[in-house]
Amino acid sequence: MRIYTFLLVVALTTTATAQKPGDADYPQPSPSARHNQKVAAAKAGNYDLVLIGDSITQTVGELDGEWAPLKAVWGKHFAPRHALNLGYSGYRTENILWNLQNGELDFTNSPKVAILLIGTNNTDDQHYKTVHTAEQVFAGTKAIVDLIRQRHPTTKILVLRIFPCGGPGAQTSYHRKYNRSAKCVEAYRRAGEMTVQLADGQHVFWLDIGHVFLRLDGTINTDLMPDLIHPNAAGAEAWAQAVEPTLAQLMGDKPIVDAQPASTIPVPRSDGCYNWMGRHNAILAAKNTQPQIVFIGDSITHHLGGVPAPTGPFDSHRGGTFWETICPTERPVLNLGFGADWTQHVLWRIDHGELDGLAPRHVVLMIGANNVLNGSDADSILAGVRACLIRIRAKVPEAKIILMGVLPCRNPATHPNRATVAKVNAGLKLLAQEAKCNFLDIGDKFLDAEGNIPTSLMDDAVHPTPAGYKFWSAALEPVLK
Repeated sequence: MRIYTFLLVVALTTTATAQKPGDADYPQPSPSARHNQKVAAAKAGNYDLVLIGDSITQTVGELDGEWAPLKAVWGKHFAPRHALNLGYSGYRTENILWNLQNGELDFTNSPKVAILLIGTNNTDDQHYKTVHTAEQVFAGTKAIVDLIRQRHPTTKILVLRIFPCGGPGAQTSYHRKYNRSAKCVEAYRRAGEMTVQLADGQHVFWLDIGHVFLRLDGTINTDLMPDLIHPNAAGAEAWAQAVEPTLAQLMGDKPIVDAQPASTIPVPRSDGCYNWMGRHNAILAAKNTQPQIVFIGDSITHHLGGVPAPTGPFDSHRGGTFWETICPTERPVLNLGFGADWTQHVLWRIDHGELDGLAPRHVVLMIGANNVLNGSDADSILAGVRACLIRIRAKVPEAKIILMGVLPCRNPATHPNRATVAKVNAGLKLLAQEAKCNFLDIGDKFLDAEGNIPTSLMDDAVHPTPAGYKFWSAALEPVLK
């Protein structure tokens, strides 16, 4: 993942009352032997990286028993960077704030990076009498960030969005479980989303990696988070891997990552075929309106037009009447189609804010054609689409997802791309069942009796003509209604 710099605009309620004990941004005295040890370590050591947080942070490398396997994660990702663990089980923003004010920031030399993951206990009505609102959690998190900035202005701060937690209906077979009320689940989701406002892209950065703990259907993956809140060793490794590209960039070193299919590694386009980044920025600027439908894809989606306006070589509006048919005025739509995108480019765009703050009724995903055209195998393409689906679920959990099959490409019918498309679509059908979303495969509409693609429907054997787009609109309309 790259560094997230998009500033989500969220209205905050401010009051004229002074901070008082119990507030998320009022330091809560929290003396302990561990605190004394960490103060001594901060004063005596020379640390390049500091991890600050609650039990999710402390369990990585600091505890024995069931948490002992997580020490390997610390040894692999953090110990080589001369890191200090300032995680405390059960702590909230107000406790961490007191700790930092009382010696835990007394470094002789400022760390290069501080990772902050805090706030989940502030919204816990299962174990705490006092529960904070999203706005209060934001205030507490901001107070911590402001304090670090004041004490160590050269330290880069990476704020992680609060990880997902089990709601009232979440299930696990583990010996303990965390099930918060729906109200508190909503509070921590909003609090996590609001903390993006702290990012300035220069000193403070924000990252949302909650998707690594979710299954395709949006439920928590108990293979990684067995008690519905704490990552186990595999979960800790997953979140460390997800943070690595950003952390390495901030630290100025190389990411410590395991081999993955290229289709699942988020990257921006940089080939200069058009102003790709300019379109991304236009997407972020367009989000002051709330779309009911979001289209995500490559040039086949980009050609539809709509908001934002197409750019460069993709401004031909090949969709014909598609937009007017599917997207009337009373049904606001956002077009996240980017010409030439592969799955990995879609992943980067989702990670960098294109769905944040939205609440669409439907998301229509059609991606994978460029992976096919450039020789990717079916398994890697399916892995990339799976990663896209999980991120969409994480970002807009209430939206109904419509997964489109990859359209046929290249003539004749025996072209190798056709066999890959067939394998991909067979896999997409299974992915859709697992993700509990609609799957629409309209590829047969673009083939004649011999299996070739008529130029009347795809004049370049890749992109639909206006006549071809009518098949897509006809298939979508009943589902969208």
